[in-house]
Amino acid sequence: MIPARYKLLTALSFVLAGPAAFSQIHGSIAGTVRGPRQAGIPDAYVTITARDNTGSFRVATDTQGRYCREQIAPGTYLVRAAAQGFTSSGIRVVRIEKGSQVNLDFELRVAGLEIAIVVTATTTPQTTDEASKAVSVVDGRTIDQRGESFVAEALSTVPGLRIQRLGGPGAATSIMMRGLRSQDTAVLIDGFRLRDATSPQGDASTLLENLAVNNIDRVEVLRGAGSSLYGTNATGGVINIVTGGGGVRNRGSLLLEGGSLGVLRGRALISGTVRGDRWQYGLGLAHFNVADGVGGSDATRNGSGQGRLDYLLAPGIRISGRVFATNSFQILRSAPQTAGRLPARGIIDAIPLPPSEMRRYEDGTPLSQLEIGPATFIPAASNPDFTRSGRIFSAAVTLNARLLESLAFTAAFQDLRTRRRFADGPAGAGAQPQGSTLSFFDGHLPTASARLDWRLGSHNSIDAGYEFELETYADHSMQPDRADNSAIAVKQRSNTFYVQDQVLLFGGRVQFAGSYRAQFFELDRPTFTPASRIPYSTLKFSAPPAAQTGDGSATCFFPAAGIKLRAHAGRGYRVPSLYERFGTYLDSYGYSAYGDPRLRPESSIAVDGGVDQTLWNDRARLSATFFYTRLQEVIVFDTSGIITPAVDPFGRYGGYRNTGGGAARGAEISAVLAPFRSLTLDAAYTYTRAHENTRLAGGVDRTYLIPEHQVSLFAGQRITPRLSLYFHLLVSSNYLSPIFDPATYASHAYRFPGARQAQLGADYRLALGRSRALRLHVRIDNAFCRNNFESGFPTPGLTALSGLQFEF
Repeated sequence: MIPARYKLLTALSFVLAGPAAFSQIHGSIAGTVRGPRQAGIPDAYVTITARDNTGSFRVATDTQGRYCREQIAPGTYLVRAAAQGFTSSGIRVVRIEKGSQVNLDFELRVAGLEIAIVVTATTTPQTTDEASKAVSVVDGRTIDQRGESFVAEALSTVPGLRIQRLGGPGAATSIMMRGLRSQDTAVLIDGFRLRDATSPQGDASTLLENLAVNNIDRVEVLRGAGSSLYGTNATGGVINIVTGGGGVRNRGSLLLEGGSLGVLRGRALISGTVRGDRWQYGLGLAHFNVADGVGGSDATRNGSGQGRLDYLLAPGIRISGRVFATNSFQILRSAPQTAGRLPARGIIDAIPLPPSEMRRYEDGTPLSQLEIGPATFIPAASNPDFTRSGRIFSAAVTLNARLLESLAFTAAFQDLRTRRRFADGPAGAGAQPQGSTLSFFDGHLPTASARLDWRLGSHNSIDAGYEFELETYADHSMQPDRADNSAIAVKQRSNTFYVQDQVLLFGGRVQFAGSYRAQFFELDRPTFTPASRIPYSTLKFSAPPAAQTGDGSATCFFPAAGIKLRAHAGRGYRVPSLYERFGTYLDSYGYSAYGDPRLRPESSIAVDGGVDQTLWNDRARLSATFFYTRLQEVIVFDTSGIITPAVDPFGRYGGYRNTGGGAARGAEISAVLAPFRSLTLDAAYTYTRAHENTRLAGGVDRTYLIPEHQVSLFAGQRITPRLSLYFHLLVSSNYLSPIFDPATYASHAYRFPGARQAQLGADYRLALGRSRALRLHVRIDNAFCRNNFESGFPTPGLTALSGLQFEF
């Protein structure tokens, strides 16, 4: 037996020796951040990001511009310095050895272009220079300076993206990438999928208008197939919203702004650290309200909250928690409809009903008594008792742990809940329900995943993981006659395995990456209420077939010339949504079935290649990308007469079915310039040619909603250290959109003029001390005063917005 006193002495010796042993195991980084005149910059910050995604932390400089970060686990890191009023430094790749201290100094310039850190291209941190895929980054500081309220509008400068909003602020929004549909773009928050299990295509389309700007660090946009990394709906690309975490010190801001359309927005942000930087936190609360909207009848409101907490348990071990929630309400408009005598085939020029007649129509004048004249469509009419309310709740927790110097482990869980509620009453123009109807759509998507990152020396890394997802869809429909009430409940599970291999050669100047993903599905038998006369009653349901995708990319970087060549090819897929498979509607005539349980997943193949050129001592960056995407098989909602009770086993007169897809090809050209220390220019041009294999309304094969040409120009000018001005111009060619004909229950293809949108803004920042400031910004939208209709929905005319922000 060992005496108790010896046990106590042994334990005490471990405690006393712990710090010394701990310092020998881990390393540190220290240095100085200087300005153009070699003077140290106080209150600058240095960001240190682990290559294997096990940690990211910031450290502030002292009054002399010095910084030091200790207790860093051995490994490879991306390090960058930044400060208010300066361009961020270039990103340094640093290797930390056991017990070593790396001395790393930075010199910040007033003018230049920033190189961002991205994770979306490969799911591991890398610089934009290293990325072998087409990736754009919109940072949170730029979004705030432009006074953007919603994430979608903040992406309008990204090449290859078509942003459509059907009306004023808060209206239904779509993001179409490279000529594809909105459901072909996957949306992530901090790398977790954000999608609505109850939306018609099971994607994020029904959630986009509710994604307010609130505590956002940056938004990464991956253009090109991403299904092998991110699964369903990533056929055209991926948008990853990265939330803000803790800062180098406790800080925050209070914003209040208002303007035209009865817009009022308030936001409060706070972030910082506790107990050194072991705990890092970020919290944002925002409220957006539109009292009037377009025509005084499009009221909307949106409240959102976002919180993030990171705990550094030990060097190389981090636990992160994040909560994201929104609560929204909108008054909707009735859908636009055809008017006048129209040809049976071909493209129809969109000519709206005159405003005077539109007012008579909204006041209750029957369509037969209106003076239609040359008009070809009736714009979306105000409908005072047609409303939509929605909720999003996402809670996620992540554990990152470095098991060995070359091996890291990540475990994550997200609980995602969505709810949409539609209510419609008898008020409003045109055909309306005889009483009040109410529909609830409830979705639930819990996801659990585990992943290993294994680095084989400095030239090769392998990532492999597993993911489990449970998808729940519930639909409750309440009609004026209780006998017509109905409900649907469906559950589906999936198990996914994926692997990715990245190879770096010649000091990282040449990179190859390949990935593979396999997803397997299991389906519970759906329940329908009432169960009588349901058209699927005799069918044996089966889960969708397994989805397998692959991806390959390569890049070659020539540092001396500042040229990067890249190429990418990949397969995409979209699993049929539960609504597409089991969607029904019950009324006094019985069940109307829209879904087809036999639907196959959508499939596609995409290739792209490009060149990036950096010039003029990092003051100019040019990029050109050529892309081609082939949709091999898609799912469409068909009312053309192909689906009839005579041939359909469910007795349908129309609904979802598989058909041949289409193709989209084109080019993206962009240029970012900083010709002077106070001027920044950002220009982008996108050419897209998209068509369908199956002809659309009137024999048209050109893809809806996609203009062939789109140009974006952004110019920012700093007049004084306090005052900045900016100008944003968006111009596009015409596009086609379907308009429904209530007489024939079919749609016609309409040609709408493209965008001519100009935005002017000013930003004034008055420093009140080292850490406090007042910021005033003013913005004018639609400066050309151009009346426009997006797919038949009226959009705002000339509007103005101003706000005041207190920073502390």
